[in-house]
Amino acid sequence: MDITLGDINGKALDLGTAFDEISEKSATRYFEQHTAGNVEACKHRRILYNCMTMTGFTNYAEEWWHYDFHNIAWARRVDAQQASYGAIEAQIYDNQVKEYRYL
Repeated sequence: MDITLGDINGKALDLGTAFDEISEKSATRYFEQHTAGNVEACKHRRILYNCMTMTGFTNYAEEWWHYDFHNIAWARRVDAQQASYGAIEAQIYDNQVKEYRYL
């Protein structure tokens, strides 16, 4: 899942990079390792990371916005024997899932 933080009005908070930006600054710990960088973004990333991991999600370390829960990536990170769900192929019509199959 891709997620960010927003203020009470829904405006995205500063997390140091654009959402889905491909750069070294997108790594979750970038501002932890570059302390002279964006202090606000570091605080926001800490909040996001701690909230998500405390509830069982895992973070893809190269993307501050990407978290997994009970899928294959999650299972690898927590050394679980199996994932609870995996990929599906879905047929969607009028914004509703009509058929799906597990891959």
